Amino acid sequence: MTDPTYEAQRAVATELVALTLLADGVLASRELEALDRLGIPKLLGVERDALIQAIIDHCRRLLQRPERVDPVRMLDIERFEMMLDRITDPVLREMVCRAMLVLSKADGVICLPEQTLLRDALTRWGIPLENLRD
Repeated sequence: MTDPTYEAQRAVATELVALTLLADGVLASRELEALDRLGIPKLLGVERDALIQAIIDHCRRLLQRPERVDPVRMLDIERFEMMLDRITDPVLREMVCRAMLVLSKADGVICLPEQTLLRDALTRWGIPLENLRD
């Protein structure tokens, strides 16, 4: 039987990976290739379609924001930090950070929003960057 708490954490992990893919405002084909090549959906225990749906859902939320007069902010740090707090499993936390790192690097540049997400996750969860090296 599947633990519903772990399933909820895995759903949040999927959203965090989707957020990382969109952090720079562009969903690059190299990021999607890395997603598939590294089997990130499988590592998270979700179907690829569930991850793509998380990307679509995030885009919809961005478009529904009332502050659309200004440039769309891709990151809502407060929401991101609440999501981080919902993941308590240490193995899943490290897996999410690894996915965030490789996907951020996939297009050749780790932009400031991607750096911010990764740094915040590592700091909040107390994971040293060295732990992400293979």
